[in-house]
Amino acid sequence: MRAVLLAAGYGTRLDRDLRNDESGLYTHLIGVPKPLLPIGQHPLLSHWIHIFKQCSAISTIVVVVNELHKELYEKWAASLDMKVSIVSDGSICNDQRSGAVACMQLGLQEKKEDTLFIAGDTLFKKDFSFGAVITEFCNLQTKNKGACLILSAPVAEENVSKHGIIEVSDSERVTKFVEKPQPSETTSRLQCPCFYIISRESLQHLEDFLEEMKDKPLKTRDATGTFISELINRAPVYAHHVSHRYDVGNLQSYLQCHEDFL
Repeated sequence: MRAVLLAAGYGTRLDRDLRNDESGLYTHLIGVPKPLLPIGQHPLLSHWIHIFKQCSAISTIVVVVNELHKELYEKWAASLDMKVSIVSDGSICNDQRSGAVACMQLGLQEKKEDTLFIAGDTLFKKDFSFGAVITEFCNLQTKNKGACLILSAPVAEENVSKHGIIEVSDSERVTKFVEKPQPSETTSRLQCPCFYIISRESLQHLEDFLEEMKDKPLKTRDATGTFISELINRAPVYAHHVSHRYDVGNLQSYLQCHEDFL
C-alpha cells in the first residue's frame, strides 16, 4: 500500500495568527509549514512516519509539497531512517496552488495500488489504532475489491459548519457528504478528516473526477472532500470511527495538539 501525505498547502490562517500574536512566544514558527511544526517532541509528519514503520502494509511513502518549501521537506526526509519521496506541485504561492485533489493524483506517480491519503495537518489521539484501520480495509476488500475506507470523528454542534460532514447507514456505508453545512442541514455530527484509503480499483474515479473538473473553478477540486462527495456515488465507501481528530488550522488548534502530545 502507498501512503500519500498532502503537504502542499500554505497555512494562511495559521500564518496570519502567528504574525498577529502579540505575545512573541511563537515567532520562531513563522515560515514553518504546518506539516513540519513541532507536535510534542517531533514534527507533525514524523508522527505518521513512526506509525508507518510499525505497519508492514505500507511499502511506499510520498509527501506532496509546494516548491516554496520543498527544501525544508527534503532536509526533513534526509533525517529519517526510512525512504520518503518528496514530490513538488510546482507552486510558490497560494494563488498558484493546483488544489488538494490534484495533489492526490500527483502522489500516485502514475502507479495504481491501494493508496492511503492523509492531510499533512491532521493527527488523531494516541488511542488511534492504524492497524485496526488496515484490518477493516482488508476485510472490506474480501467482499468488494472496489471498496474504500474513510475516517470519521465526532464534531461539536458549533463546529459543524467548519467541516465536511458525512452521513452513514447502519452498515457504516457513507451515504452522503456535505461540505461545511449549517447544523440544520444535516442530522449527522460526524466530520470527515482527510484520511482515505482508496482501493486500486477505485483510483480511476480520481482521474475521472479531475478530468471532469479541469475547466471548472479551483474551488470545485481544491478540498479533498469535493472528490469524496463524488466517490460515494461511484464506489462503496465505508466509515471507520475514531474518537478525536486534531486539525492544525490555526494557532489555538496547534497549541492544543502540541500540548496533548507533550
